[in-house]
Amino acid sequence: MDEKDFLELIISERMGMHHDAFKKEYPLTKEQAAEAEKADQVHEMMFQQLSTEQRKMMELCEDVANSEATRENEYYYRAGFRDGINLDRLVKQLREEK
Repeated sequence: MDEKDFLELIISERMGMHHDAFKKEYPLTKEQAAEAEKADQVHEMMFQQLSTEQRKMMELCEDVANSEATRENEYYYRAGFRDGINLDRLVKQLREEK
């Protein structure tokens, strides 16, 4: 495992930890859970009406959309991490100048 692979692993693990913490700290309300359940049911009903080829096309679209959302979340996570490091350096620099 090289340095890049290690960094990817660490980021993936940390994002997973934050995702789990978010779900615990901000659980869905009853209304949100009901809405999500209804959306899942409608999604399943729609998929049942599609041909095999149409299902594969829809799954591809969903996979691409989910992948893009994951990439975007990772970008924001990394940006926040860099911002935190830069802020820490700035605060240390300001303290040293005093």
